[in-house]
Amino acid sequence: MSQREGVVSMHEVPEEEWQEGRFGGREKDLGRAAGSVAVGLRRTVITPGKQSSPRHAHMAEEEIFVVLRGRGTLLRGEERVAVEAGDVAVFPAGTGVAHAFVADAAEELEFLSIGERKDNDVITYPDSGKLLVACVADENGEREDRLGRLQEADYFDGEL
Repeated sequence: MSQREGVVSMHEVPEEEWQEGRFGGREKDLGRAAGSVAVGLRRTVITPGKQSSPRHAHMAEEEIFVVLRGRGTLLRGEERVAVEAGDVAVFPAGTGVAHAFVADAAEELEFLSIGERKDNDVITYPDSGKLLVACVADENGEREDRLGRLQEADYFDGEL
């Protein structure tokens, strides 16, 4: 193993920017850049007044967030919790507690997110009624995600 294998400078990791309606910010996938396979580590900077993502809850993956800089609001279930640098928030898998962050209007909100990378997960989006099913689905072991809305149906509907 070379001396720097598994080590990366966060200043050298490419940053991706996104803006979509009320959502926006920048992100670096630090874990993948360093070679992590089972655990994710991302540095996210939310644009002032913007939201990190749609509120969502993971059924199989636990997430931990560490606020590094700025002030904002953690949307946790139906609660709105003020957060600032030094705060840590945890979302165990399977609780159904949806979450997202909103940066204060006057400053960016920077945080680290740490989470499991599981081949199979179900993610719920309570504000839009969507459901994301992420799974290993094909014979090559490639992950195939499906995003949509469920319709109630009888167990044998479409089978007979």
